[in-house]
Amino acid sequence: MEKSFDTNGKYFIGIDAGSTALSIVLMDEHKNIIDTSYTYHHGKIKETIEQYFNKKQLKKVCQIAITSSTPQVVKASQVNTQVAYVQAVKEFLPHVRTLVIIGGEKFGVIEFDEQGNYSEYRGNTSCAAGTGGFLDQQARRLQLAGSQELSQLALKNVGDIPKIASRCAVFAKTDLIHSQQEGYSIHEICDGLCYGLARNIADTLFASKKPAQPVAIVGGVSLNKAVIKHLETILDATVIVPELSHLYGSLGAALWAVSRADGSEMPIEFNHELELKEYNYEKLDIVLSQYPDFAGIESYVYHAKQDVEVDIYATFAKETEAFIGIDIGSTSTKMAVTDSYGNMLAGFYTRTAGKPLEAVQSLFEALDSYAQQKGVTLSVKGAATTGSGRKFIGTLIGADIILDEISAHAKAAVALNPDVDTIIEIGGQDSKFTMLKNGNVVFSQMNNVCAAGTGSFIEEQAYKLGCALSQYANRALGMQSPVASDRCTVFMERDINYLMSKGYSTDELLATVLHSVVENYLSKVSGEAKIGNCICFQGATAKNKALVAAFEQRLQKPIFVSKYCHLTGALGCALEVMETYTGKTKFRGIDLYKQEIPIKNETCNLCTNHCKLKVAEINGEIVAYGFLCGRDYHYKKFVSKSKGVFDFTKERKKIISNKTKSQPAKVGIPAALHLVDELDLWIDFFERLGVSVSTSMDCPDPVATGKRLAQAEFCAPMAAFHGHIAYLLDTCDFIFAPIYIEKDAPQEARRQYCYYTQFAPALGYLLPEASQKLLSPV
Repeated sequence: MEKSFDTNGKYFIGIDAGSTALSIVLMDEHKNIIDTSYTYHHGKIKETIEQYFNKKQLKKVCQIAITSSTPQVVKASQVNTQVAYVQAVKEFLPHVRTLVIIGGEKFGVIEFDEQGNYSEYRGNTSCAAGTGGFLDQQARRLQLAGSQELSQLALKNVGDIPKIASRCAVFAKTDLIHSQQEGYSIHEICDGLCYGLARNIADTLFASKKPAQPVAIVGGVSLNKAVIKHLETILDATVIVPELSHLYGSLGAALWAVSRADGSEMPIEFNHELELKEYNYEKLDIVLSQYPDFAGIESYVYHAKQDVEVDIYATFAKETEAFIGIDIGSTSTKMAVTDSYGNMLAGFYTRTAGKPLEAVQSLFEALDSYAQQKGVTLSVKGAATTGSGRKFIGTLIGADIILDEISAHAKAAVALNPDVDTIIEIGGQDSKFTMLKNGNVVFSQMNNVCAAGTGSFIEEQAYKLGCALSQYANRALGMQSPVASDRCTVFMERDINYLMSKGYSTDELLATVLHSVVENYLSKVSGEAKIGNCICFQGATAKNKALVAAFEQRLQKPIFVSKYCHLTGALGCALEVMETYTGKTKFRGIDLYKQEIPIKNETCNLCTNHCKLKVAEINGEIVAYGFLCGRDYHYKKFVSKSKGVFDFTKERKKIISNKTKSQPAKVGIPAALHLVDELDLWIDFFERLGVSVSTSMDCPDPVATGKRLAQAEFCAPMAAFHGHIAYLLDTCDFIFAPIYIEKDAPQEARRQYCYYTQFAPALGYLLPEASQKLLSPV
């Protein structure tokens, strides 16, 4: 398709800069493609374009056109990005009715009518899930060379496809870890990611109707054959991936430039006007806080199955009675060893890497090695676990206590600083906020939506900016910095790229990332008003002095950081098991690392839960974990966890019964949004009036139905609301959907219902046949 290049020819150039890649198409006056370029720009858009022109020794051209997403770093005409795509389709794919564009940060669909004219454009929402940037991020987490290698591995999959969330980085990371723990291969995991991405695109763009064929896919992700394969299956359509599909933006821009040729030529000139840098944050520095020295009396790395960082904080007695606490997190596994008085003796830290048992065995081996090296006879009197892997590992090692993370961190925080009233805890993939009063937890909350304020995000940005984690704090301290998005990991990366193109230094951007993490935490996790006066910052991220400085600067309060901040979950466990020690322990011993413990996966089919079990055999004993019911592995019948427990819901249903003989008219109540909590109230209300009532509690798949019916993209609860109404329409004379603005609670602060919830009934009127049946009192 490309022709020979002559530096003296008459050329037209199209340039399209996306969030991650820059494409250039060089075209002659006859629309022949002379040369193309596709490069990851890493935020250096101007430099990337200059390198191309210098390489081709181009000094002048007839016309340069850039898409609207491209910064005006070169003097050129600008064309709307969608117009550019339409121009390319009309030239090379005139028969196509549906064009799907999937880029690094956005995806959308352009529809054409039967005559090939532009009809409509729909794009994704502000969430970046389902884009190429999301896939690049997951490839880095899997330590792959990039999304190209991820695609190649996915295509080789001949096994099952694990369900991996593609809507957000935090859910994807959780599912990746679970898939690794369940024994899925790298091929299956990559295929699961590609399938999840394809499913997200299809659900977003084609929820209400099927695409008109033929369908073509362009943009950077069009090169991912695994995603294309899954999209073909999901959409039930034959998909065309044209030649140069990843260049269609710049291709259309070049065609647009040719269409406006006037015979003149123009020199290639760059815009060299220097923009003044804007700094939104002052220099990072510790002013109000006392920052600890993390050094122990001895520190080293022990090489086991996994490398273990060992910190010895006190001298072990020749005969030491100890208690151990283990925190099995998503990214790291920690162990704290205390003496019989709760004094910290040693800390051990390693990567979980999706293999929690192997990580714990490495910690045990490191502890045993130290004891033997020093001639210490170690007697472990008790063990406890916490973290995301606490139940599985706790069962395997014979833990005396399996403690939730909130309680474990609070226990350690109070022991380290009795005055603490606020705990900020930022882990590898989640962030938690805890309020205490008189040493007791009174409120706790974690990030249940977004990964943007987590430790792994900081780690990923450090990698992307070429900074070793050990150097991060030193490089960010003392730096002023601009503002970046605190909304989403992918959007933060976009802003970092943009700021790089504006000339901000790497160290300034490292500081920007930390401020974004702080803003995300305060807006999404804690809420600034809830922060107390004695703030304890826990988790391994607290070892980043610059991040502590960012919190201090934002809150204007001192931040307490313990030298054991990265071990506090494990320390809290050790203290809890020490205080509750009764003279006996179930702990199997640290020699557990010497055993080969095969773990097999089973699915229980005794009920509809279909629990995925992990089964291991230790010293002839079968250990199983993963039951959602209350049964033991050897008991082959379903056992309810609630057996013998008073059921408030069941008792309430007994009290509420038909009060009056029902009349023929039937009212349907959607079991959705706020109405779910009040179903019994409204059932009782209508039955007292003698009206027959039906609910949509048995609606089979309200979210999927609602997505097809809703005329805009909503969250899952709103989509389900549409589905519940549709379920009732055929069987009920009326649908009861009252409009709630706020809840009347005089003794409490004013609380309004979600904005979507407030106008949900009005949207219900847009459903076919619903307008004549809906009853919506305010």
